[in-house]
Amino acid sequence: MQYISILGDSISTFSGKNPPGYSVYYDRRMQSANSLYFAGKTWWGRVIKALGGKLCVNNSYSGSRVCGADRFSGCSEERTGGLHTPSHRPDVILIYMGFNDFGYGMTPDYAEGDERMAFDSAYKRMLDSVRRHYPEAKIIGGTVMRSFLRGDDDWIFPESFCGTELERYNEVIRRVCREENCLLADLSALGKLYETLDGVHPTAEGHKTIAEAWIESLAGLGFDIAVK
Repeated sequence: MQYISILGDSISTFSGKNPPGYSVYYDRRMQSANSLYFAGKTWWGRVIKALGGKLCVNNSYSGSRVCGADRFSGCSEERTGGLHTPSHRPDVILIYMGFNDFGYGMTPDYAEGDERMAFDSAYKRMLDSVRRHYPEAKIIGGTVMRSFLRGDDDWIFPESFCGTELERYNEVIRRVCREENCLLADLSALGKLYETLDGVHPTAEGHKTIAEAWIESLAGLGFDIAVK
């Protein structure tokens, strides 16, 4: 049995499945609005089932970025060191973060100043810290997927937000995973769009699409897919 942990943002939250006190997007009301009634229907629930694994910790915090100096940033020690339970340590760690860094226009490339406030150095810091805490785990970083708005065929995903294109953040994820010898799930490169009601947060159908991208990517990385 593989124990699988998640490091994520609001897209990966689910009421009752995150550390106590963490901000959750998919509370009971949003679960209902998005027809996402069971944790098993989330992207990570589907992926864990496909791998024949068991959830270890879902360390996801709504609104969190990889960048930042606070305790809820993806590069913080609290987040990167909070992927185990008293009984189990993760065999696999899936990281799906970056949408909020894109949305808030965080600097993609480190120049000078606080390295936690630039996406590339913060992502590197995050991977370094996760590996230090869990040296035996397989660590996989996922690129950020694009979405569509259900019921609005005229809506187009904003490729550039706050002056910076999404692809720059995905290029950082690809590069840093390569430099840090971590595995890459290049979800964005598959070209799948996931369904949302707001342009960001997947519906149940959107979670299924994200899961399919993860499963396809993990199969390409040599993971055994137990359930398709």
